[in-house]
Amino acid sequence: MTTKRSVSLPDDVARYLDEQPNISAAIADAVRLQMATGRLEDVLRRVGMEITEEGKASWRSRLAQPIPAEALAEGRRLLDEAA
Repeated sequence: MTTKRSVSLPDDVARYLDEQPNISAAIADAVRLQMATGRLEDVLRRVGMEITEEGKASWRSRLAQPIPAEALAEGRRLLDEAA
């Protein structure tokens, strides 16, 4: 089942959606991602982790960096051993 909604969006978001081949799918994907993120944060809080904006920013910064070659090599080595 689907439900029709009418929303007001900032201009930059509206321009982005105008470029999408299926606006409804783009919105549904974005909302589902937001829903999943919220569930993950709930699970982390339940196991005692404190989620802060500072912590999120720190992880985003760390994850934006390329993985060091030695870490990739070690990961490949471990995968090869497991096979």
